[in-house]
Amino acid sequence: MKRFFVRLAFITNFIIVNAQSNVEVISKIYPPNPDPSGIAVSSKDRVFLGFPRHADNHKEFALAELVNGKLIPFPNKDFVYPSTKPYQDWLVSPHGIYMDKNDVLWVLDDGKRSGIKEIPLGAAKVVGIDIHSKKILHSIVIPKTVLSDDSHYNDLRVDLSHGEKGTIYIANSGFGEYYSLVVLDVATGKAREVLLNHNSTSPELGFMGFLEGKPLVYDFNKQTFPSGGADGIALSPDQKKLYWTAITGRKLYSISTDLISNFNTSEQTIEKAVQLEGERPACDGLAEDEKGNIYFGAFEQQSIVKRKPDGEYQLISHDKENYVWPDGLAYRNGYVYVTLGQWNRLPGFNNGKDLRKPPYLVVKIKSE
Repeated sequence: MKRFFVRLAFITNFIIVNAQSNVEVISKIYPPNPDPSGIAVSSKDRVFLGFPRHADNHKEFALAELVNGKLIPFPNKDFVYPSTKPYQDWLVSPHGIYMDKNDVLWVLDDGKRSGIKEIPLGAAKVVGIDIHSKKILHSIVIPKTVLSDDSHYNDLRVDLSHGEKGTIYIANSGFGEYYSLVVLDVATGKAREVLLNHNSTSPELGFMGFLEGKPLVYDFNKQTFPSGGADGIALSPDQKKLYWTAITGRKLYSISTDLISNFNTSEQTIEKAVQLEGERPACDGLAEDEKGNIYFGAFEQQSIVKRKPDGEYQLISHDKENYVWPDGLAYRNGYVYVTLGQWNRLPGFNNGKDLRKPPYLVVKIKSE
């Protein structure tokens, strides 16, 4: 039997949704605030959230810090609200966000706004922000040699062990039938797209999944749930191995970062080096910890699941009522943080009806 508890704290209150799974709701987001997607957490447990515009071209902030239960535009209002400035000077539609070991917040802007086909040059980019000074350290535009209106730059990881200032890996889940990984060199801005429409980055044909108890079959021309190619992405603790998943699929893949970070490695060599790591839950985002565990937001089971380095899987938390489309995941200091965006309830998947039920929850789950 599920029990609900309310505890009042000096600054804010929080709810343990399920005492057995040790889940804490750290934010309840109501309109007109937008629906969150990406999440990142600093070494001191500061929480940052991204609010993309590709599904809902909202006019609110695109990036915020959660401070004492309130959403504060970050790093400043000018940078995160819609603007007439050049696209590279503001966040158009940030999707995946990632915190590195130096507390630099890396923001992946997919540049896509609902109702607008084009992704203008400068809109799709990766921005690195020092969270202490709020200074923008890096702004790396995805160049025309790689940029495609059919791309969906979904999530990212930053590898500080390769390249002079690091290497960025981006999962492109595709707005059209166009799926890949993108590699960016931080120091030079050089970009490369690899594994374009490769089986490891593409949806699995014939995929059938359960969404809130309903069986749904993947059909690109008649989409009834969020779908696409390469989406979740993660790094091993030593940054020697890159993992990724397709949102429409059940397989986990990996590759050596020594290979994929090297711009001289041929496409053929990269394709041959892709490793199948086995089956995993159908999921959206991933998170990883310092022990090599990988966390999945299992949208069919409405659960958070951990994969140990030996390949064993463990249920971390389950909530049939509240875990509606676990989206962004982040790990920090023994906890997994999750945004619950209810994306499968968007009008585009439900005959024009918006079935989302605010508030949109952000939860914190003990990982052991």
